[in-house]
Order: sequence, then structure tokens, then C-alpha cells
Amino acid sequence: MKKFSLLLITVLVLFSCQNNKNYKITGTVTDPAYEGKNVYVQEMTGREMVPVDTAVITKGTFTFEGPADSTVLRFIALDETVNPKKPARVLAILEPGKITVKFDSTVTVSGSPLNDAYNTFRKDQENTANEIRTLSQQYQEASTAGTMTDSLDAVLTEQYEKLSGDRTNKTADFIKANITNPLGKFLFMTSAEMFEPETQREILALTDEAYKSQESIQRIVKRLENAEKVAIGQKFVDFTMKDPKGNDVSLSDYAGKGKIVLVDFWAAWCGPCREEMPNVVAAYNNYKNKGFEVVGVSLDKDKEKWLGGIKDLNMTWPQMSELKFWDTPVVELYAFRGIPHTVLLDKDGTIIAKDLRGAELHNKLNELLGK
Repeated sequence: MKKFSLLLITVLVLFSCQNNKNYKITGTVTDPAYEGKNVYVQEMTGREMVPVDTAVITKGTFTFEGPADSTVLRFIALDETVNPKKPARVLAILEPGKITVKFDSTVTVSGSPLNDAYNTFRKDQENTANEIRTLSQQYQEASTAGTMTDSLDAVLTEQYEKLSGDRTNKTADFIKANITNPLGKFLFMTSAEMFEPETQREILALTDEAYKSQESIQRIVKRLENAEKVAIGQKFVDFTMKDPKGNDVSLSDYAGKGKIVLVDFWAAWCGPCREEMPNVVAAYNNYKNKGFEVVGVSLDKDKEKWLGGIKDLNMTWPQMSELKFWDTPVVELYAFRGIPHTVLLDKDGTIIAKDLRGAELHNKLNELLGK
């Protein structure tokens, strides 16, 4: 009888351990407008969110339960049609334990180790983002009011760069600490572009081959390979597009021909490009007779607006475009994610600098070509 009782206890303990490999989500929604509406557990498939479970919000609460044999990443989503301006989706890690989701003025997920860690990380990132917004507002207000001074500009810029750097470093550290689980892998996939290539390579070195073989990660790997090909010290990579008259024109028609060449990636719809263009115009006019050429590469998609931009901004140098917006292949070829983006080539076509703006461009040209 004792043996039977001991065996029964053992079976019950084992059964209990197996049952502990479950998750239970208890959610609350403070906004009464969601009462009686559906709430979903969603899986990200490609770029789409696919519902895998549904519950109804009753008296401001909802629950989900299920097995958690492995840790998986999902999203908890409210009905987006109720209040399109309010956050209605939050990332949640389904792992064994009791998970609490709160949709209030802020959205939080807590209760299990990974969810708690991510919740702490998210709060820190949101606090930093708020500080950055405050700095940006101060900068804009001072500029508008005409009270911006060189010293204030330097202070605000230094603070902005420090906050941005801290946010990037903390994100990289969090991803590295979690790269072996679905959360870290997802965060790297969605935020890799905020890191320098060296940091991306460090993180990829911590991952397995199955992860690296995914299509989204292969795009990152390919971009890193392209970035190496167009790094400072490398020869330019050639490409061909159409000029404003519809004729084929290549970068090699100008690069490596004995002139200093600035390859200027821009677009007529790009505000920062338009702000910087008078500086490029001034540099071109000052140095064009001393062996300096500019080649404009547009990411426009509307030909008339492209041509209008060339005229309005007094761009009298060679231009080319495929009118494919961000789908222009040169974006991947030269591994950039924002414009204006410039690449400076020496007389032999070797890349010697990138993203020179304002006085930096003039100083470099003065160094290379003289006043």
C-alpha cells in the first residue's frame, strides 16, 4: 500500500510539472469603449499579423491560456477600429507562468522572466525617447524664436548625441543578452539598422545558422557585405540609371576620370535634402572649375517633381534616377537608409569620405583642391 501511495504521489508530481508548462494571460482594459470587443493573440508571419487565438473583453478583463512547451513571441492586440490613435498592440512572450497584460494610459506586460525584463527595457527606452523629444522641442523653439546661439546649439547637440548613443548601446546590450531566445532575435531583426556594422556583426556572431538563414536576416547580412564594398578606402561601385532626358547614364561616366566627385543621394520630397542643397550648390560653384563634379542620384518616384526639384534648387550638375523611391537598387548597393547621403570620391574613384555637410564639405574640398 505504501509503495502504491508513493507511486501515485510520484505520478501526480510528474503530472503537475507537466501542467506547469502552460501560460495564462490575464488582461485588463481600462477604456470602457472596448467592452464586448474581441482581443487577439497574433503571430507575425512575414509582414502580416495573423490571429491565432481570440477572447472577448468582459467587465474590462480577458484571459488566454495554452501550452508553453517552448518560448514563443506573440502580440496581444485590441480591436484597432475602436480608437485608432490609442496603442492597441503589445509584444508578449508566451512562456510558462502567469502573465499580466494592462492596456491603460501605457501598455505593460509582466509576470514572467522575459516579459518582466522586456517591460523594464521598454520603460527605460520610452523615458530616453521622451528626453530626446524634449531636447528636440527646445532646439526647435530656440531656432524659431531666434534665440539659438552657437553655445546653446553645441550643448543641445551634445546632449542629443549622448542620449541617442545611450539608447543604441542599451538596445545592443539587451539584444546580446537575449539573442538566444525569440525576443532578442526579433528585436535584432527589427532594429538592426540603428547599429553600426561592427555591432551588427558582433550580434550575428552570437546567433545560430538557422537564424542567419532566414530571409529577413539574410537581407541584413547582404547589406553588411555591400557596406564593406562601399566603405571608405574602397573603389566606387558602378550603377546605371536614366538622366532627365531618358538616356542611360552611369556613375563610371564621371567617377575615376581625374575629378573629385561627390555622389549626392537625394529626392525632391526630402526636406533635409532641400535644406542642405544650397550648401552643395555653393561648393559646386566654387570648385567646379578646379576639378570638382557632383552627380545627383534621386530617389524620387514622380518625374515631374524630380525635374521640378532640380530646377528649383539650382542643381546644374549631372542627375540620374530610376524613379523607384526606396525600391531603387542603389539603396542596397550603397547600404544607406537615409537621405541626404553623400559619398566623396577621389580622382581615381576611391571613396574618401561620406556624409560631409555644411562647412565640413567646403573644408574637405579646400584641402583637396585649394581655395
